[in-house]
Amino acid sequence: MIKNTILLLIIFLSIATIHCEAKKILFIGNSYTSQCSRIITDLFKNESPDWELTFHTKGGKDLAYHLADPTTKPMILSQKWDFVILQEQSQKSGLGGKYSQGFQDAVSSFSKIIRKNGSTPCLYLTWGRKAGDKKNPKIYPNYQTMQKKISAAYFEAGKKNQVRILPVGLAYSKIKQEDQALFESLYKNDGSHPSEIGAYVVSSVFWGGLTGKDPTTIKWRGRIEKPKAVRLRQAARAALEKLSKN
Repeated sequence: MIKNTILLLIIFLSIATIHCEAKKILFIGNSYTSQCSRIITDLFKNESPDWELTFHTKGGKDLAYHLADPTTKPMILSQKWDFVILQEQSQKSGLGGKYSQGFQDAVSSFSKIIRKNGSTPCLYLTWGRKAGDKKNPKIYPNYQTMQKKISAAYFEAGKKNQVRILPVGLAYSKIKQEDQALFESLYKNDGSHPSEIGAYVVSSVFWGGLTGKDPTTIKWRGRIEKPKAVRLRQAARAALEKLSKN
């Protein structure tokens, strides 16, 4: 009788723990989010199966667009999300002038809406383009310069609004420092959007940054070779550790 009672208690506590860990995430962004959505979903499904993920994206659009979009605010207010992740258009945050200011203003406005709904706002810190930005060569002549300016803009917005940052761009930088070939494989042929390997880095940073767990403990790796997946998860952990020291 006592053994059965103990067993039932263990089962109940296990169920309760699982229920407490379940979270709801809303992603707001563009193709840098949507093109990672399958990998993000698969990783969370395998590592944190009770988490629910919802994506609200529009290709090429910035946060100002989403702020003005009549469908965005109702979606944020439609339920109690645990986290709402915001992603700016890939160039605008670090361009300076009205573009950077527009990013800062949008993050400020979104943060208020999200917090009023009892949710936690987060910023998806993206990466620089593989060879810089050909449309803005003076501002973004190479990856390093572009990443530095984008990161600075996100850190500024994060500090001003007390927003959690998910530092994917820092993971890209770590990989570039250690292995140029692996770094280049993070991109599709356009040198901008994430490949499946890049999306795995994104997903690993998200999972570690949102669950508070070490990304190197992730088991799922999709179609990525085991040694490569290990290195990508290590870069995700390094990025989160670097962020915590800032």
